[in-house]
Amino acid sequence: MSHRLSPFILAAGALLMPLAQVAHSFNAGHQDASMQASTTYLYLLRKTPFFTRLTTAQLREVINHSKEWEVKPGTAIAASGDAARSVWILLDGEWQVEAGGKVYPALHDQPGKWYGRDAVYAAAQPSRLVVNQHSYVMQIRQADFESMLAQGYDFQLHLSQGEQYYGRLLQAR
Repeated sequence: MSHRLSPFILAAGALLMPLAQVAHSFNAGHQDASMQASTTYLYLLRKTPFFTRLTTAQLREVINHSKEWEVKPGTAIAASGDAARSVWILLDGEWQVEAGGKVYPALHDQPGKWYGRDAVYAAAQPSRLVVNQHSYVMQIRQADFESMLAQGYDFQLHLSQGEQYYGRLLQAR
């Protein structure tokens, strides 16, 4: 067997090297697989409590301006001190807000089904959001979320419930 590489092997290596670099850079940014990108389906989003008051066109815009994640239990996904602010919405599963040494679990149909905005980021009490069972969550950049509100997306009932919830939960103690 010759120790020289055949032109075929060299060509194959040249083609595969960029793929290896892409895979390496992806893994460097996502070192643990506790959160994996997931696909948002319109027909499922329409049935999710936070989004039931939106039109089909609005739901499509939400999908276009968000990221859905499949998350493993025990994963911390956000904290009140995060510089890159997002609004997080629980699509399915369960998460908990941890604040002041206490734990406050919530399901996708309860007032704590979203996390973010001034209710969290301007609160007196620091907090973090941790998924406590296999869940699907949606991340919307705060600027995109505020734009949706300015365009009349009907999130008011859910936001009002959540603001009351976080107001009691995250007040200074």
